[in-house]
Amino acid sequence: MYYERVGEGPPLVLLHGWCLSGAMWLYAVDSLRDEYQLIVPDLPGFGRSSQMRGPFTLERYVDGVAELVTEAITEAGREHYSLVGFAFGADIALAAVARGLAVAPNGIVLAGITDGGQFPADRMIRSMRRDWPDFARRSAGVLTRRTSAATTDWLERIYAQTPLSVAADVAELLGEFEPTRLCSSIDVPALFVHGANDDVAPIDVARRCVEQTTAATLAALDDAEHLVVLDQPAAFHDAVRDFVRSLSSARAEAVR
Repeated sequence: MYYERVGEGPPLVLLHGWCLSGAMWLYAVDSLRDEYQLIVPDLPGFGRSSQMRGPFTLERYVDGVAELVTEAITEAGREHYSLVGFAFGADIALAAVARGLAVAPNGIVLAGITDGGQFPADRMIRSMRRDWPDFARRSAGVLTRRTSAATTDWLERIYAQTPLSVAADVAELLGEFEPTRLCSSIDVPALFVHGANDDVAPIDVARRCVEQTTAATLAALDDAEHLVVLDQPAAFHDAVRDFVRSLSSARAEAVR
């Protein structure tokens, strides 16, 4: 799996969304690199990891994240890190922590988490296979209604670079994903960040997850839709900072 390591400080592992790549974190890298060491992968089948073979199942992605954090955090020489995911990346982060990681995070940030009950996978897969370039264009448009035309074009190019077979396999995975079934197994603090106006994965998904998770909070970002990391980047970065600092404070208090 391809990944980049940028910055210095406590590690944050950033997992991207469906049909995207680590490139989606450009503003997070710019904003957080002076405070944190950012580990930014392209998940199997996407971006610069598109040459990786399937199966593109939930178990495959959880295994990949487990291997990534073991390698990257060990190389970083750090004991503590946080796992941050957006949408599909949040789903994978949740599933990985629920199953258990050999190198466990101190906490997880789950932005725009999805629920298969809100994801029309069958209809989307038919549309993708009928006209993948058009589907990529329309999907980018849905995600970037609050941004510039240039950003929409940029996101469309990332979408369209995803192999159709990978996009379809992962869409099927997303259609079966049930986050609340995993939340009770989460044994680390969790921050759910969600756009208040998200109509792709409604904020009620995050609210139900918070109710089922032992130590969880919800940060609802006003004037944000699904792509919170681009809709409200400053607010998203501040939420991540505050959460990671709270983890550090809790560790320091425990030592006392």
